[in-house]
Amino acid sequence: MKIQLASITLAALFALPLYGNPVPVGDDVPQQDLPEGCTPGYWKNHLERWDNVGTDDFTISVKHQAAFNMFFGVTSAESGMLDSDTLLDALVQGGGGLIALNRHAAAAAASADAPINYAQGLNEVIDTYRDAVGSVDGPLDISSGKDLLEQQNEAGCPLGNEDPDVTPYCFGDEGDCPCGDTLSGGCPNISGQGALLSGAGSTSVLLDAFVLTTTQLPQNAFALTFMGPSAGSMPFGNGRLCVSHGATKLFRFLPAQNSGAGGTIQLGPGIVDMSHINASAGGNVTVGSTWYFQTYYRDQGSDCDANFNLSNAVRVDFLP
Repeated sequence: MKIQLASITLAALFALPLYGNPVPVGDDVPQQDLPEGCTPGYWKNHLERWDNVGTDDFTISVKHQAAFNMFFGVTSAESGMLDSDTLLDALVQGGGGLIALNRHAAAAAASADAPINYAQGLNEVIDTYRDAVGSVDGPLDISSGKDLLEQQNEAGCPLGNEDPDVTPYCFGDEGDCPCGDTLSGGCPNISGQGALLSGAGSTSVLLDAFVLTTTQLPQNAFALTFMGPSAGSMPFGNGRLCVSHGATKLFRFLPAQNSGAGGTIQLGPGIVDMSHINASAGGNVTVGSTWYFQTYYRDQGSDCDANFNLSNAVRVDFLP
């Protein structure tokens, strides 16, 4: 089966069935690219990136052992956290509402203190949180404060993990799934798991050997992987759409694949070559470019309201 890339508008991408021919290029409203940010999942799984832990730390002064309430200058009644709870304690708690706000505030503090292009300075992050929990008067509440910090945290993390050129994000344990959370991958599907998108192999454009694999899909479900130039975050179907069209478009790899009995699909090697078909539409993978990938799939029979879902997302920085 030969897979090809087709450019498509955001509205049309999910309106069409998961099979068929490439869709003609349409018009999209340009969006401003988001700055950099690292998710709660990144910071809780990379304690070595915090100050005062090992030699690979990135934060300048923020430590995960810092007492949460003291750090943000709030009371236990305002935060819902014990005075003995730390920033790490906030990161590892699952759930929505105030818990989700706390989680994203802790990640925002680390991101703002790291050498990345985060949207707010550290003092601004603290002020945002204090506003959201009512410690100071301002326009934010728990929901809007969480949404703001979440968007900034999911802008794309350049600090790296096991492979510094591949950064997974937008996991289903962050309290934002429409119908409940999951421990790995995206939001839960009919199998009870979240579809897990991961990347492996060289991100060299010359070698064109990078592979994206989506596991934990429902059995025999049609699925396709798509890419965009920016990160995003919005509820969509039974999951969350965490790839944005930015100033260009979203590009999907056709035709859709069947996950089979193992609940798995694979894209690549050859992703760079596949992208050349849409070079004129801005969908060409080139040296130094960054693309964000996610998998969309049918989720028939789920207890949630929609019949489709999405995996987590992956940021990929392509090298020479």
